[in-house]
Amino acid sequence: MKSSTKQDRAIVVLDTNIVVSALIAKEGAPAKIFEKLILGEIENYASKEIINEVKEVFGRKEITKRTTRKARSFILKHYLNNSIQIASKIKITAVEHKSDNKFIETAIESKADCIITGDWHLLKLKEFKGIKIVKARQFLEETK
Repeated sequence: MKSSTKQDRAIVVLDTNIVVSALIAKEGAPAKIFEKLILGEIENYASKEIINEVKEVFGRKEITKRTTRKARSFILKHYLNNSIQIASKIKITAVEHKSDNKFIETAIESKADCIITGDWHLLKLKEFKGIKIVKARQFLEETK
């Protein structure tokens, strides 16, 4: 995967399910991607809508039952501190699950290399306007 920055970092948009998976499965591919975010090896962009969704999902009963407050706080703090928040000025209708369009909008606005997701609504697109849409494991394999 090409990098768009001088620092040789991939510009990405992390889907909410990647952030949640990093919280729940500490050894999985999403956790490895989250580690890259913390280490500054990738540059993640997020809109207010994406951040609000992450916060809302972290507060859901099925997540709070499976995780500690400390772990949720750690992931959320590092997600917010290591992501660049931007406002999407464009509106796209690329996927049938309308709430997923915010990831494409943010990726276009940030000129991202890719969207990293586990969501099949997005994955079935494979690419949108030159922005790759990949699973966590695929991203890790392509950026070795």
